[in-house]
Amino acid sequence: MIEVFHRKDYSPNIIFEKDLEIKLADYEKVAEIDTEYVGDAWHLTQNSDRSWIKRNEVKLIGSEPDYRSSSIGDVFSINGRLQVVLPEGYSYINWGAKVCFYPQFSNKQNDQSKASAGTL
Repeated sequence: MIEVFHRKDYSPNIIFEKDLEIKLADYEKVAEIDTEYVGDAWHLTQNSDRSWIKRNEVKLIGSEPDYRSSSIGDVFSINGRLQVVLPEGYSYINWGAKVCFYPQFSNKQNDQSKASAGTL
C-alpha cells in the first residue's frame, strides 16, 4: 500500500525551486493506493479519463470532492519510505529534506571526461 501526500499550496512554479524543504506540515494525506509500485500510484492518481478518486484501487482520505492529480513535489510513502515526485522521476527523501526541483541537465560525455580526469 502506498500513502499519497499532496502539497497543500501547490504551484506549477515549484520546478524553479532549488532548495525547498519538504515538511510534513506542508502536505496532506489524500489517499492510500492498493499497490507497491510508485509508477502505479502515479498513474492511478491522475485525472485522465475520469476522476482518480473514483478508482477501485484508491482509498480516499478526507472529504475533498475533486482532488487534483499528483504532480511535481508530491510525496508517495511506501511502507514509511518516502519518494518525492521530480520533473523526471522520483527521489527517495526524508521529511525535512531539501530538494532541488529545477531540472539539472548535463552533458554525459563531458561529465565522463571530467570524471576520468578527476575534475568532476
